Amino acid sequence: MIRLVVAAVLTVATLAAALPAVDDARTARVDAEIERAIDRLERAGTALAVTEDATPTREHAAVRRVEFSLARRSVTTARPAFVAVGGRPGGPGNRSIVAYASGSSPTRLRELSLPVPLRTPDGPVVFRESGRHAVSFALVGEGDSPAIVVSRARTAPGR
Repeated sequence: MIRLVVAAVLTVATLAAALPAVDDARTARVDAEIERAIDRLERAGTALAVTEDATPTREHAAVRRVEFSLARRSVTTARPAFVAVGGRPGGPGNRSIVAYASGSSPTRLRELSLPVPLRTPDGPVVFRESGRHAVSFALVGEGDSPAIVVSRARTAPGR
């Protein structure tokens, strides 16, 4: 009987010691996936600004679309709280940053290195739900200088 109690106590102690590491690993996995998506956003924005000409309106502008996924919470994956392109959720837009948070981690900010300013006419583009999402970048001329205008895009059917 004593062996059973000692085994149970050791099991609980081992589990209690391991859970923070498991939580950290889940958060790190999601953060790495989000960072890869941000890299793709940055490459798409840079390619758009370098290879295309700006137009006066969004309707005729050159566009780049980037799809990414936000994972569902599981044993191996923390659920992202949000990903916001253009600023923090609820904050001012028009910033060349992506803000995100996952699991119990604090909000992280990643600056986008783009050759032109980023504009979010309706404030930051925020994604909170798990699943596939897409962002659309359009190169629009604002006076004498171009800017990348960000909007939410539809995901392709069947994905």
